[in-house]
Amino acid sequence: MNALSSEHFTSGLSSGLSSTPEAPSAASEASPSEAPRRTTARVVVAEDDFEISTLITLTLKMEGYEVLLARDGAQALKTVRESQPDLVLLDVMMPQMSGYDVARALQADQATVAIPIIFVTAKQEMEDRVLGLGLAVDYIGKPFVVPELLARVRAALRMRKLQEELRLSNERLSLLAITDDLTGLANRRGFDSELEDEILRARRFGQPMAVAVFDLDHFKNINDTWGHQRGDIVLQAFARVLQGSSRRVDKIARIGGEEFVALLPTTDAGGASIFAAKVRENTEAMDIPIEGESQSMRVTVSGGVAVLSARGVCERENSELARSILKLADECLYEAKTGGRNNVVLREITAWDELPVFSPEMPSSELSE
Repeated sequence: MNALSSEHFTSGLSSGLSSTPEAPSAASEASPSEAPRRTTARVVVAEDDFEISTLITLTLKMEGYEVLLARDGAQALKTVRESQPDLVLLDVMMPQMSGYDVARALQADQATVAIPIIFVTAKQEMEDRVLGLGLAVDYIGKPFVVPELLARVRAALRMRKLQEELRLSNERLSLLAITDDLTGLANRRGFDSELEDEILRARRFGQPMAVAVFDLDHFKNINDTWGHQRGDIVLQAFARVLQGSSRRVDKIARIGGEEFVALLPTTDAGGASIFAAKVRENTEAMDIPIEGESQSMRVTVSGGVAVLSARGVCERENSELARSILKLADECLYEAKTGGRNNVVLREITAWDELPVFSPEMPSSELSE
């Protein structure tokens, strides 16, 4: 391949240096456990011609980009997978693997499929361009003019940033759809999905599991006496009790006004009983101050626990089993309420066939205040 002329190089430098380009925003949303945020965009340049790779690398670095260089297709693939860049500039005709094969491999990998690729190549026949644009976001022929190359790089990175922002926005919306606004716990939709997944695991590995339903006693009186705003404070305080009493693997949700549920994986009757008693005792010990009042609010809670220690084959669908075990816990809660409140009732099922069949249309037990 022929090196680019000094005129092309000079035109790129005289166009002026931009401020340090910011990397796409995906890393800005990273959790503390993830890699630190990059402050500049990272570009992998895969080019076997020394003069051209040097020109592109120097130009991108002067524009403020972080540049990683690969001399052949295999090295390019390895570098992209290890460094997770924001953009790849990829020659087509390279040793070991062609640029087309590298692009196909990156698109087949879930970890790299979203990384944009720009082909920079001397292959400029129409069929080459059509093939290249089916694998990349852009296609630049050689020789190229440096300002055009930079403009296309900026455009690809802008698109990458917009795609990442859209992805993050969709993730936030998905999370909001399964989250209770008041407590930050999962809502009914989020819990139902988790329950079916856990039943699948319990059936596959023959492990026990438990579902505990809790309902705050006389909660209507709290709202009537102190108002709904203070009632919300009680709900938030109870949510914290549940979180503080549970393990990291447990799933906690608010599924109704003052009704909450806990999904306890790999938990037998003894473990479920300890958990439920802890929740009841910690709730009874709560002393919730009332702003502007000398009094404080005290609450109790009733619970119903269904423990599934079933083994063997079961023909029923996971969704049906989920409804049944939740309904069974609800029946236990009803017994706890009618038995005087501030109480927990537990029932254990040791065979799948013992789990009662409840139709989806069957209403839940009406819980008296």
